[in-house]
Amino acid sequence: MSKKLVLFCSLLFVLILSTSGWTASSKVISITGAVKQPLDLSIEDLNKFALVRVRLNEVTRDNNFHGAFYYRGVPLRALLELADIRKGETDFSKPVDLAIAVRSKEGKQTLLSWGEVFYRNPSEIIVAVSAEPILPHKSCQSCHKPGEYQPRLDQMRRQVKFPKLVVAGDFYTDRSLEDISGIEVVDLHTKIDAKKLKKLFSPAFAITGAVKQDMSITELSPYPHKEVLVKQVGDGKGYHGLRKFEGVPLADLLNKAGIAPDLNTIFLVSAADGYRSLLSYGEVLLSSYGKNILIADGSGGQPLSENGKFILVPADDLSADRWVKAVEKIAVISLKHGQ
Repeated sequence: MSKKLVLFCSLLFVLILSTSGWTASSKVISITGAVKQPLDLSIEDLNKFALVRVRLNEVTRDNNFHGAFYYRGVPLRALLELADIRKGETDFSKPVDLAIAVRSKEGKQTLLSWGEVFYRNPSEIIVAVSAEPILPHKSCQSCHKPGEYQPRLDQMRRQVKFPKLVVAGDFYTDRSLEDISGIEVVDLHTKIDAKKLKKLFSPAFAITGAVKQDMSITELSPYPHKEVLVKQVGDGKGYHGLRKFEGVPLADLLNKAGIAPDLNTIFLVSAADGYRSLLSYGEVLLSSYGKNILIADGSGGQPLSENGKFILVPADDLSADRWVKAVEKIAVISLKHGQ
């Protein structure tokens, strides 16, 4: 299907929404921000989309269990594609530095990156409209006392407030926010000085912003390394083979700098030539994908000599477009609601 046909179908669908009783009076969610077509959607509207089902075992960072459910809902990506994300006037046209703020009626907020929504499979992040508890088939009396297991069973019967953001890939489920009312695509309008370089290279990178101590790193050798094998597939130039990288998980470096456990935090990684990518706190620190987001300093057992000295590699992305070559700065930014 051509791009023009996809756009036509999207606009036609929006027209149908506006003429079939999908009105602001029944609004549940607003989709706003850096989009061409802001949307107001109700639960009834969401049920008209093709729904997917995911399982979520809900354990938050405070080690509290909130039930195990099958959720049915709409991929967040589908809603954002319908709203048609558009950046304003900018010196960097790619969307890989956009953030997505999801807010609840209670005023809570969680942040996602554009990349984790669009470079992962759509069913991993959904806006759920219904839930089915997954009840145990056997009694727990043989291994736990009623005072221990009954509160867990009670969680299966709790009232889940919809619509609910479900981030199925997170180990800790703090970002799976209930009773959501707003989704905003946030363009930071960040101005980064781009240097004209004969050879793309940066001898060091800094970690700055909302950290206990700024760090300037010229060598990663003092930190424990890991190795990842990556399928290098770009949206622009396609498949470029398998590549093995050695480096340090970004999470380890951020923890060393001292970041707060804050779902409103994002990380803007930029290069000497102005290229940049945005990652969210949740995908780096809460998701199972986070352990494979590296600041690489080696490839194939050799130090990086081309497009180095350091490269951001989100190894589990389905596109390599968030890779940042010649990393020069990692800005830790807290985006509180209303800022």
